[in-house]
Amino acid sequence: MADLADRQHMHECEARQWLRLGYTSEAMVDELREKITAKRGADAAERLIEEMRRQWKRRREWFGRDDG
Repeated sequence: MADLADRQHMHECEARQWLRLGYTSEAMVDELREKITAKRGADAAERLIEEMRRQWKRRREWFGRDDG
């Protein structure tokens, strides 16, 4: 079970890293989708982008803010 939790944590960290690198606009996300698809396949790219969307909604937590 810890292995699954570790993999999820790594997935979340990767998603946040791409967001920090500026992959936040539609054009940049399309570019990232192409990069990830070429290396890992379309399913992996879509999973990453979905996680990026989840992390974007939670970004206040990254900075320790709870101000809505």
